[in-house]
Amino acid sequence: MTKRKLLLAITAGLLGASTAHAAQTTVPVASLQPAVHLEKPQLTATGGKLLLSDSPETFTAAGAFYRDAAQGEFRVFWHHQNASAQPVEVGVAITNTSDAPVKLSTKGLGIAANVYVDVAGQDALVGFMRTQNALKPAATLAPGESYYLTAPTEPGITNSGIVQFVAASAAGGAPAQVTATVLSFAERPVHPEEVAVLPADSHTRGTFPHFDRTGTIRYDTSLGNAYLRIDSAAYGQWSDALPGEYEDGYDAVDGGKTVINNGNYGVFYRLSAEVANSFHHPRNVSLYLNPSGGYGHYAIKWNKTIYQSEYLSYENAWNVANFKLNPNGSTYKAEMSLTGGAAGPQVIYFTNQAK
Repeated sequence: MTKRKLLLAITAGLLGASTAHAAQTTVPVASLQPAVHLEKPQLTATGGKLLLSDSPETFTAAGAFYRDAAQGEFRVFWHHQNASAQPVEVGVAITNTSDAPVKLSTKGLGIAANVYVDVAGQDALVGFMRTQNALKPAATLAPGESYYLTAPTEPGITNSGIVQFVAASAAGGAPAQVTATVLSFAERPVHPEEVAVLPADSHTRGTFPHFDRTGTIRYDTSLGNAYLRIDSAAYGQWSDALPGEYEDGYDAVDGGKTVINNGNYGVFYRLSAEVANSFHHPRNVSLYLNPSGGYGHYAIKWNKTIYQSEYLSYENAWNVANFKLNPNGSTYKAEMSLTGGAAGPQVIYFTNQAK
């Protein structure tokens, strides 16, 4: 067995991104309204498979949560709370089920355990955001060998994780197939790929075609206050989903039935924000986030800075960033994902005023 285990609650290292820890400023979301609904951007699905493990979200016995095969580059997201009376390890095992050696690397990882479900999700997401640009060798797996990434999880604690893997043939570097098993255990199993999967609850587990969405948000200062919902409900009364935002997935455990990742947990939105300035003189622009209909701890990367919120409810909007806009406008980069344990959607607001 490959004897490697993640014991820290969150992976350290900046790798090109700083983190803002300033005191949080919030305003009543009602103070940003009325606001104009921005034109919905067309999103493009990119990247490899996303394996989502959120069922059973609360478990009382050790076992596997979700298992599927994946090839090349793929991402695993999980969110599980230990409701048993025993401490366990929770995380993912990657098994080489082929007949040739496989070189396994990570390309971003965050694992966190916390009594607060949304804090665990935020810490895991920030850990992933800090490390996502670094391709790091993890192990060379012989046929039948497994690599583990887990964290200790006491009773009453939630374990949340997001890890991106790259599996390649050790001989030629071509994309290789492996089996990923999200699981909990008191004693590490020799064959994680054979551990029985626990019965599902009402939450989602499944495999989805792509782990990223890209698109362009367009805001003009002449609009005044304006908003856009990200990871809105995929369907139903409260849906305000963006074009191309959602994809059908399948549950590899339960007969391949069709599932939807409502909220797109584990999916990264990599967005360009084109801010036009119709006033043609400098303006001060503010970016806010409001968890409409929910609550949680959130994280957004705006240009090269990762911003983390404190607890945020649907009644308030978090002032993420303020920036000076030149007379001709400018383009910014944003990255965001719904944290495990947080309810959404995330609604972003733009406001502006004279400098």
